[in-house]
Amino acid sequence: MTPHDSATRILDAASGLFAVRGYQATTTRMIAEVSGLNEVTIFRSFTNKQGVLSAVVGRVAARQPGNALADLRAVPVTEAVRQLAQREVSNGLSDGGMMTRLAFEAGTVPEVAELFAGGPQGNLDAMTGFFASRQSAGEVRDDLPAAVLAEAFFSLTSSFVIMRTVLGFTAPDAGELEVAVDQLLELFWNGAAK
Repeated sequence: MTPHDSATRILDAASGLFAVRGYQATTTRMIAEVSGLNEVTIFRSFTNKQGVLSAVVGRVAARQPGNALADLRAVPVTEAVRQLAQREVSNGLSDGGMMTRLAFEAGTVPEVAELFAGGPQGNLDAMTGFFASRQSAGEVRDDLPAAVLAEAFFSLTSSFVIMRTVLGFTAPDAGELEVAVDQLLELFWNGAAK
């Protein structure tokens, strides 16, 4: 097994445990057990549990919509927002609610708070910048602050994810998911379109 394979198994195991138990209640021993590896491998690869958390959050953050904006500059605004919403919802569902659980722990666990310091805010800032640029181009209504449009976007996508990962609503299959996100966007566009 390569070090990359071991690291992936550790991060996958930790992600599942963090989603179900949270960061504080998860031990490196549990991560080792679920990953099928030993604790020494975890410490060798990530130094400690906080190192595992940092890698898990980094892996999720790399998939955030804010990181896709540069690729969508030339895409028509409705299609760009559709792609961003699909990405936001599918990422949220694929992490099994882990980021939601960790976000709640950020208020009481300093090492979680440290990792969350720039992530969600950076994602919101990137979306605010996206809407501001589209307002300047005359593609989105400009009588509302771009930050309000960004928050409305995340309110729709995040609530969809939270209902399924935290509250236990049934998650749609891939085809139904695309339709559901498109319907959420229709509601969003009724309020955001110029």
